[in-house]
Amino acid sequence: MTGGAAEVAPYPFTTREPNRGVADVPDPRVEAIADAQDIPRRVHAQVEVVDIAGLQEGAGRGEGLGGQALGRLREMDAVIHVVRAFANAEVPHPADRVDPRADAEATDLELVLADREQCARRADKLVKGVRAGDPQAKADAAAVDLLVGALDEGRPASAVDDPAARAQAAEMGLLTAKPTLYLVNTDDPGEPPADVAAYAASRGAQALALPVGVELELAGMDPGEAAELAEELGLGSERGADALIQAGYRLLDLVTFFTGSGPPEARAWPIARGTTADRAAGRIHSDLERGFIRAEVIPWEKLVECGSFARAREQALVRMEGRDYVVCEGDVLQIRFNV
Repeated sequence: MTGGAAEVAPYPFTTREPNRGVADVPDPRVEAIADAQDIPRRVHAQVEVVDIAGLQEGAGRGEGLGGQALGRLREMDAVIHVVRAFANAEVPHPADRVDPRADAEATDLELVLADREQCARRADKLVKGVRAGDPQAKADAAAVDLLVGALDEGRPASAVDDPAARAQAAEMGLLTAKPTLYLVNTDDPGEPPADVAAYAASRGAQALALPVGVELELAGMDPGEAAELAEELGLGSERGADALIQAGYRLLDLVTFFTGSGPPEARAWPIARGTTADRAAGRIHSDLERGFIRAEVIPWEKLVECGSFARAREQALVRMEGRDYVVCEGDVLQIRFNV
């Protein structure tokens, strides 16, 4: 995904220290917006990826590298489980088997145990406030009880429907409350195994299959040759790192808006679906949200057809929207503000 030089070797705990990398999000609309208006600088959205050590039994109780690894995970917006479905006798499996669903279940058990311990610590801290009759402490304790109930049944915190409990889970950074993708590392392209897809669906998660070994080889080739070979192998148009990045966008339910009405740059901005215009302006700069007056909005393809905001205004294609306007996928915004 990131072009990083992380060590790849066929033995456990190759990764001891987290590998961090940043990848641009491929989006040809950025180039289209820039080319149409002769804008020299193009800035794509980026995604940060952190590869932690593989989790073994006991990680949920902080054993081995588990405590450090899980601490890193709590900082993330989403979790990707990479589970093995490829056959290679030279790459041993700790349990001497290839069973991606069993691996996913084993890792999820460690995450549930870690969340359960964190809930217990949170409950202990609330005891004093509950005894004193603090209404907030009582509400928080009730939310934690709901989370504990789900975790004790082996269900993720995300399965709890109560809004207060979900807010509490997010505040604590519970691992099983985070959006989750099961990435199945396969020999060949195709859909994820049915049992993994069903397991993911049962937990409100998503599943994606990728032949990671093949993609790793392609990533080291000339782009043109790699594209030809990928076509021969039937890997599809959305593949490799791009496929995983797009899956991450779907996982986090993100949409993209753009800025770029002339120099110095055309830029893509990812935001949560449902974000209003003033909050989107704040994504660009806090002053724009604080002094927001209105947003000039046009779909990106209309702007490209017109060639500039000025010509789009002449054709009455630019809309004026207030702070409560919900930004849509592909909108190009110009923010009017005063601070």
